[in-house]
Amino acid sequence: MFVIVGLGNPSPEYAGTRHNVGFEVVEILADRFDIATDYIRHKAVCGKGVIEGNQVLMAMQKTFMN
Repeated sequence: MFVIVGLGNPSPEYAGTRHNVGFEVVEILADRFDIATDYIRHKAVCGKGVIEGNQVLMAMQKTFMN
């Protein structure tokens, strides 16, 4: 299993900025490979799925970076 963690800040003021590129990468991969990021575990939004035959766990933390 691979873990893909997208780092960023969970506030609307950071949306679309370089501070949230990690979140955007996870969202793009989740859309492309039809992986639902639909549950919260350990202060992170998570999703499990398969990318090119490999199981993956995707996560985006819900706490601020600094």
